[in-house]
Order: sequence, then structure tokens, then C-alpha cells
Amino acid sequence: MPLKDYTEIVERLQQTLGKGFAEEPWVLNMPGKSIACKIDQHYYLAVMPAFLETLGRLGGIFPDQVLEALVKTGNLITKAPDRNPLLPLTVSWGGRGVTIKGAFVDADFIDRAVKTYGGYSSILTVSDLKISEENKPRIEEFFTDKTPPQALAYY
Repeated sequence: MPLKDYTEIVERLQQTLGKGFAEEPWVLNMPGKSIACKIDQHYYLAVMPAFLETLGRLGGIFPDQVLEALVKTGNLITKAPDRNPLLPLTVSWGGRGVTIKGAFVDADFIDRAVKTYGGYSSILTVSDLKISEENKPRIEEFFTDKTPPQALAYY
């Protein structure tokens, strides 16, 4: 049985995400409205399962296939051995904190989609979305042997 090639799926997801952003810019980087917001130069924080469902809808792919492709290609950050990208996190964007199911997305995946397929001349800036400092120990443990989010990602 040949190994599945996820490159084509990831490319398709980037194309549809970029085009979706061009049509509906609120889909990214607007806390409280978007499916993912940039928290530092390395990562976006995606609201789950909305991120998978929206990418799936835009790309005509089932959300579980979106999840599999992004995990297998390293675009969704996971921790061995279970490779589950989901973490309950308390976040805020100027008001009181709210708890969400979040996942960390490699910024290159979304930045390339926005710049290459969304007609945006540059990558998106860091959003106002911040993660509660109380979550930092759990996040750093989740990022063992990986670059964790920078201090500017926290409040």
C-alpha cells in the first residue's frame, strides 16, 4: 500500500484559505470573529473545530481529512505520542478571558496562503489575541523539543 501524499491536499487548502481570506478578510486575525489569529511570528492560534470545518468547506474536503493532512505535514503542532493538536486555552483580546479549544498552526502555512493566494502584499501582523499566562506551563510542556510561542503571545 503506497504512502499517502498530503502535499496536494495542503496546497489545495492553502489556495482555498487564501481565496477565502481575499473574499472575507475577517476569516483570519480578527479576535472574536476569525478561525485563526496570529499570536507571534511562528504561530497562529486556531479556534477548533471551526478552523477545520471552515477549511474543509472552502476546500471541499472533510474536516477529518483536513486534520490528518495538517497533522501529518506538521502544519498543526502536536505532541507525541497521541498527535492530538487540541488544547483548552484561556484567551483574551482586551476584555475578560474566554476558554476555547485551540490548536497551534505553523505561521508559514497561513502566511503563504494569504500572500500567495489571497492577493495580500505581505504576511499578516500579530493580532490582539493573547493567551493567559496561566496556560504557559502547559503550553511549554506541549511544545517540548519545539519552539514555544514567544512571550508576546501571553497576557
